[in-house]
Amino acid sequence: MLSQLQSFQARVRAVLRLPRENPELIQAKLAAFTRQIPIMYTLVMVNTVALAVTHYGSAPWLLTVVIPSVLNSVCLFRMILWWRSRGKILSAEHAIARLHGTIVTAGILGAGVSAWSLSLFRYGDAYVQSYVAFFMATTTIGIGFCLMHLRSAALLIMALVVIPFTIFFVSTGSMVFVATAINFVTVVVACGYVLLINYRNFENSINSTKALLIKQEELKALNDTNFRNSNIDSLTGLPNRRHFFAELDRRMAQAAADGRSLTIGILDLDGFKPINDVHGHRTGDRLLIDASLRLRAALDPSIYLARLGGDEFVIIDENETCRARIIEAGTAIADLLQAPFEIDELTIRIGSSIGFATFPSVAITAEDLFECADYALYFVKQHDRGRAVIFSAEHQASIREASLIDQALLNADLETELWIAYQPIIDTDSGRTVCFEALARWRSPTLGDVSPMRFITAAERSGSICELTPILLRKALEGAASWPADVRISFNLSALDVASPLSALKIIGIVQQSGIDAHRIDFEVTETAVMRNRSQASEALKTLKALGARISLDDFGTGYSSLSCIRELPLDKIKIDRSFVQNVETDAASQMILRTLAGLCINLKLDCVVEGVETTQQMRLLRDEGCRFMQGYLFARPMAASKVQAYLAASDNAAPAAMARA
Repeated sequence: MLSQLQSFQARVRAVLRLPRENPELIQAKLAAFTRQIPIMYTLVMVNTVALAVTHYGSAPWLLTVVIPSVLNSVCLFRMILWWRSRGKILSAEHAIARLHGTIVTAGILGAGVSAWSLSLFRYGDAYVQSYVAFFMATTTIGIGFCLMHLRSAALLIMALVVIPFTIFFVSTGSMVFVATAINFVTVVVACGYVLLINYRNFENSINSTKALLIKQEELKALNDTNFRNSNIDSLTGLPNRRHFFAELDRRMAQAAADGRSLTIGILDLDGFKPINDVHGHRTGDRLLIDASLRLRAALDPSIYLARLGGDEFVIIDENETCRARIIEAGTAIADLLQAPFEIDELTIRIGSSIGFATFPSVAITAEDLFECADYALYFVKQHDRGRAVIFSAEHQASIREASLIDQALLNADLETELWIAYQPIIDTDSGRTVCFEALARWRSPTLGDVSPMRFITAAERSGSICELTPILLRKALEGAASWPADVRISFNLSALDVASPLSALKIIGIVQQSGIDAHRIDFEVTETAVMRNRSQASEALKTLKALGARISLDDFGTGYSSLSCIRELPLDKIKIDRSFVQNVETDAASQMILRTLAGLCINLKLDCVVEGVETTQQMRLLRDEGCRFMQGYLFARPMAASKVQAYLAASDNAAPAAMARA
């Protein structure tokens, strides 16, 4: 019994309490009252005046004038107060305080209306007494419905009127008034039931709206997150590649509509990959973040900055299209990034190269404009790193030429069009030829003789180098088959050729089919090719060395991580780039570098070959610095396979005397 009573009390408290934990419902109640309370007070005032008029003259002046005037004044004051508060957003605490005030006012109003109405009952005849009952019933029901959104207030005022009404009219003993009381209670119970249902529907509607808003906020947050993930670079916080192209499309369309120009610039960090490889990805990421912060701080806020990926950034400038100003701005950016970065007690220095392209002078679509800027970047990285270059007619011509080469390679009969030229490597101590470097040549029926630098670069760019290498290697080994056994052959491998051990196995298969002893073969690889994926390149080269071939590092001194390459790769020979030889007769620094490199090779027990030797004076200086093996036009230009035997015969006869004179 006690538990049932406690359960009933709990349900009553739940019905009467204000939902403090649901501020949205509180605000909805308050908004509803702002519209309904003035109606309620108007109803009370009209009914009060009507009841007072029916008793005027028969009831005391206190009951017909004073009390109605006070009651109406209070109602008018409260009505004005609520009317003035319409449209205002109150805090949750203020809203709850206002609703509590409404409950208290409802209680006072209910008690006051009941007491005043019943005090008038004894004055007047049966008709007037019936009107008292009618007044109490209609006023109570009207107030209840006006307060339906505040359940506790509506139930309280009904209780404060229904209970005394029922007791009073039942106690009169009149069957009419007893029936009236019963009818009133029945109607009030029915109205209360309807009120509770409406309140529940109102509460469910508010809670559903609240849940919908929460879902909308969650969806918006999810959309914002998806937008950020798909359009913002997670590392630097800059717009990413996708956002850049969308923004470029939008800005180009607007520029075209306004008759304006715009410029894009693709920026690449020179030397980033070696830093990332040597010091780890964490340092590399920090470097990218610091570089992006430095760029953002230095660039004008109107300039759009994004990260394309890796170590590439891109800008869109709608303000500057003057070529001189663009180059000046690009140079300033390059200088900005040359300043050292301090990361985890490391001082890191990098450079940057930038390729620019301007709309609409060089392209009218976003894709073409980007390709032009990208080609300008490629051009500057190939020819003069650390500078800014604007895409020009010269670049356009290069692109057309590259396109022609790509098409010609695609349609070429490589087996018949490719051939090998051989350039000797001389042992200057004996004057004899110890090796020939196999140099790729291509005679296209449509383009004629194509520079190796151009078609090899095109083949590497398109990936077709993997088709060229087997043909060239087989032809090179066929040419070497008739040479003396002590003359070696040196063959160049590209980055894709050493991209995996599988590539090395294909090369091994060609060597084994050729019948040439693998010990006579040197495979040359550049630092640039190795640095693309040092670990895989190292494994591929180890596989070739296990066959018996020797490994040579070509163009030594032109890359970024020469010493680390020497330490990690299975090398037998180093070829010093021709750039160190060009001014060796007059440049003391070049002489010192060559002396140092020759000494390094001696200490590491590696053969050293110097490329690009063109004069007798250069040869003498190099020999004085400890260089023994040389290659260059001084000795011979590249020759066809058919001329090698005659060259060997002539050089063997002339070599000792020539070396003696040198």
